[in-house]
Amino acid sequence: MLSKFHAWRGKYFPERQLFLRSEGRVRFVTIGSYTQLVATTILAGTLVWGSITSYAYLTRDKTLERKNRTIASMSAQYQALSTDFSTVIQKVERQTKQLEERQKFLEEVAGASQKADGQQTAPTTDTNAPQGKEDDQAADSDGETSSADEPSQSRLTLLERLLGTGTAQASVPEKSDVDWRKSLSNRLRSLGERQQDLATRLLAKTDNQLSHIDTVLKGTKITTGDLIRQYNHEDDSAIGGPFMPESGFKPVFDHKDGTKFSELLDARHRLEMVTNVLNSFPVGKPADKYYVASRFGRRMDPFRKTWAHHYGLDLAGWPGTAIHATAPGVVIYAGWHGPYGKMVEIDHGNGFHTRYGHMRKLRVHKGEVVQLGQQIGDMGKTGRATDTHVHYEVWFDGKVRDPMPYLKAANDVRKIQGRYEETSQQ
Repeated sequence: MLSKFHAWRGKYFPERQLFLRSEGRVRFVTIGSYTQLVATTILAGTLVWGSITSYAYLTRDKTLERKNRTIASMSAQYQALSTDFSTVIQKVERQTKQLEERQKFLEEVAGASQKADGQQTAPTTDTNAPQGKEDDQAADSDGETSSADEPSQSRLTLLERLLGTGTAQASVPEKSDVDWRKSLSNRLRSLGERQQDLATRLLAKTDNQLSHIDTVLKGTKITTGDLIRQYNHEDDSAIGGPFMPESGFKPVFDHKDGTKFSELLDARHRLEMVTNVLNSFPVGKPADKYYVASRFGRRMDPFRKTWAHHYGLDLAGWPGTAIHATAPGVVIYAGWHGPYGKMVEIDHGNGFHTRYGHMRKLRVHKGEVVQLGQQIGDMGKTGRATDTHVHYEVWFDGKVRDPMPYLKAANDVRKIQGRYEETSQQ
């Protein structure tokens, strides 16, 4: 190899002499083979380096442009991913807020129903339950929901628990989290389905309560619809009811998923109106001791000895027997009233009135507020009466009614009044 190299060097880089002539003198410079080889190598390297740098200089704009396009593409992808994530977070926040509003509504309805049934509040589920359980424990379909009495500052929000972070401000997910949106959506829908199930059962329970009231009032020929029509919307003395957002229950996942909550809200509102009106229902006894001397309806008139219609119930007893108000109200008449003799009429509100006639002595005056069971007079036989008794009338919706079914339904209505009194005023 060495001999070949020397042969190649001798062939292409033989020793050369440069002759220099100056002022008649001739000199020569010998350039050796190795000097030529080194100079040639340096020159070649310089040419190559110059060519490369020149090419790089000439093409740098294109390179920078490609890099800028790559950076712009990556930035656009990141921005799109960030925007997509922000959009999903906003959607999840909106859905979470709506679900939390529904949850609060269901908690209050369930609590009111349990109080009406004489039960204690259902056990609650801590919203700080460990993350990652398959059921998420966000809300139990049997009504085991997070307590509304706990300070909200000490609890993670539903959205925070769904995101699995300590704050709703989550960072943009990595590519490995491709299923994060599906996971959030599934968990929210699972909670929504549980709320739907609970709302369905609470609606059925509320309808049963309204049906029970209709059954209790069947003999009086008054329906819950009649009571609702008498509800005084201007009277705010006993207004309550469950929480409802100002905008109502809008759909969360589809256009129908708010229907059940609207139906439940309407049913609870109707139940509230019915129970408020029932607070005016006469549930007391006009007297402690009496016997029924004459019933409501067609009878033989004791004076004219001909058939006539009797618009009340004659309850006979000893002279001076205390006569009591059968419901709280305001005395709108107290004095002599023709055939009624000394009479007291009480307006109980919500369309209910009662009259007490033939009394020997009145113990209240017009405009006085009376309570259930308060003595309003003494039994006598003033006016058009043959013997000592109290003529008792019940009026509803401007029409006189048979008092006997009211007396029979009194105990059941009193239970309903006591059952809903607390919840209707909260």
